[in-house]
Amino acid sequence: MADMGTKEASEKWGYSQATISKWCREGLIPNATQDKPNSPWHIPKDSQCPRKIKGA
Repeated sequence: MADMGTKEASEKWGYSQATISKWCREGLIPNATQDKPNSPWHIPKDSQCPRKIKGA
């Protein structure tokens, strides 16, 4: 399965990269991973925006 980074997710979902990173850290994006702390996030391309899931 292909992954996207926070930049691609931010463009796709309409939120800032900082917000996407925060959601990853908080576990709001299932299966988002990092190779090591402070490295780029790997977000599955088929992930749904947490805001749309919660209906906010």
